[in-house]
Amino acid sequence: MEDKEFLSYHEWGIRVSRLMELIAMTNRTIQVHKEGGDSPLYVKQYEELLEEHTLELNQLMQVMGLSVQLSALKNVA
Repeated sequence: MEDKEFLSYHEWGIRVSRLMELIAMTNRTIQVHKEGGDSPLYVKQYEELLEEHTLELNQLMQVMGLSVQLSALKNVA
């Protein structure tokens, strides 16, 4: 594997990892706002952000011929 190709995989991995982190944080923020009885506007804005992050992750995965499906767990301790 050439150094340039390795760097591309490395950069791709960093971007995927960062998006997974953003998705997890955004999902948790949505839960906090829902549990706190906050304005539905806050929840909607974070749900839109979550959708953007998920779309970007899916696009990155497709570049490598992969697909991923994320779903929030209902009962997480």
